[in-house]
Amino acid sequence: MKEWAAANNVEFVYTPTYASWLNRIECHFGPLRKFVLEGSDFAKHQDLGLAIQAYLRWRNKNKRKAIILREQNKIKVV
Repeated sequence: MKEWAAANNVEFVYTPTYASWLNRIECHFGPLRKFVLEGSDFAKHQDLGLAIQAYLRWRNKNKRKAIILREQNKIKVV
């Protein structure tokens, strides 16, 4: 992994276990859970993948909508 990271200009940033508030990506998982996973029952992994892709397209077009910002703000990040 270290060789791959060095070759691809990737820097690993380790965070403590049980310290999700230190991970800046965490605030994006809350809305994903709410809008894609909550109440879902996908028959296949492919269906789940397609739903996540559709959500990401919608989210990227509507990133300033209040409903998304409200969900993101529920998760506090340092």
